[in-house]
Amino acid sequence: IDGKELRGSIESGKKRGEAVVQAVSHSSRQVAAQGYYAGDKESEVPVVRKMLAAAGLASQKISLDALHCKPVPLEIISQSKGRYVVGLKENQKELKKQVERASANQSFLAELSTLEKVHGRIESRRYEFYDRLELKKVQRWQSCQIRTAIKVKRERTELKNGKKSMEESYYLSNIVGDYEELAEAIRNHWQVETNNHIRDVSLKEDEMRSKKSSYSAQWQECGRLP
Repeated sequence: IDGKELRGSIESGKKRGEAVVQAVSHSSRQVAAQGYYAGDKESEVPVVRKMLAAAGLASQKISLDALHCKPVPLEIISQSKGRYVVGLKENQKELKKQVERASANQSFLAELSTLEKVHGRIESRRYEFYDRLELKKVQRWQSCQIRTAIKVKRERTELKNGKKSMEESYYLSNIVGDYEELAEAIRNHWQVETNNHIRDVSLKEDEMRSKKSSYSAQWQECGRLP
């Protein structure tokens, strides 16, 4: 699940516009559900929470970006017996520090590596999986049933100039084992963004203009989502 702002909906003098949130299948790239919100007034977070409940997505396998690394959405999925993998960044500083310390001080449960050539570069990824059962001690995260922390090391080499870059990222999941599936879910989360790019190219959504009336209100009047 991921959101995308329609740049063409940003009115003069404003910084935010209308946004579409989509739940996209990793395998088929078909849209399973979607919602929208006005970026200058609303947030993606409550839209995703409503989608999880209303569309029955919470009982499925869901990948989410770090914006949704919060107790409420993860609790919704866990209580519905769904499975999730969610990004972990600075919006949860203390939790991220715990995971960083764990990855530095304890042995990983498993590791996987991939190597591929894409978009004019060679990209290697190393996935390390850690036990996070001790998070049960933190009251606000107990209902999320976090079981596994994942550390991903990415190294990219540009074929044209040989330039190298490296980065590390972290993820959390309520899945125990199934490490190949977790790695694949993290890798394929980008398909939501790819799907949005296709919409831009084919439908030119970012070129749409809405100046006088609310874009989302127009779609509500039509009785359908964008």
